[in-house]
Amino acid sequence: MNKGTYYRRFRELNHRYWMSGLLVGTFVGFIPACKLTTPEGVANGPQSLYATEVLASHNGGIEKSGFKIPESLGIKGQYRNLQWIFTRAQPFPLQPARIGQAQLTTLTAEDLVRTQDPYYCAMRWDYGNRPELGMKFFANRKLILIAPGKVTRAIVVRAVEWGPPITNDGGIALSQAALSALGINAGSNVGIAFEASDSELTGPVVLGAQ
Repeated sequence: MNKGTYYRRFRELNHRYWMSGLLVGTFVGFIPACKLTTPEGVANGPQSLYATEVLASHNGGIEKSGFKIPESLGIKGQYRNLQWIFTRAQPFPLQPARIGQAQLTTLTAEDLVRTQDPYYCAMRWDYGNRPELGMKFFANRKLILIAPGKVTRAIVVRAVEWGPPITNDGGIALSQAALSALGINAGSNVGIAFEASDSELTGPVVLGAQ
């Protein structure tokens, strides 16, 4: 083998090693940038969302179609740049079930002892000048509730009744399932707003990172 052939093969081999090293180095350096991280939260889908983003997609405000979330025994305030009516919650007063006797609500005309949807509430709704229209509006109206704290909890409930009684201390009555989902006891403060979508299912809302 002459010297010309030897040096030509040496350059070719050296070039291959150099290109291989460059590709490996580029790939190794690219790994940290593409490192998969655990999603910070999930809300109605696989995407990662923050609590603020999730609440914003559910919060439809405290006024809708000319009706308002009542402020009786409550106050208007902001949480995560959204408006809520804050009031104290209490358990929904259910009577013991009696054989052959239904306990029908005034708004939805359903028996809450045997209902298939356990996430419901009652509040002193303002029906306006035409109660028949107001009752029709609030019947099964979806609301978004939050329990602010170190870990915010949220839930979608529906209106089934007028109440609680004026003599009671709380501003909203919640079913036991709703209280449990929010992780609160009677007397705890909750924020209330209209649910943005009337087709939203009732139940807990999964929030992302706080």
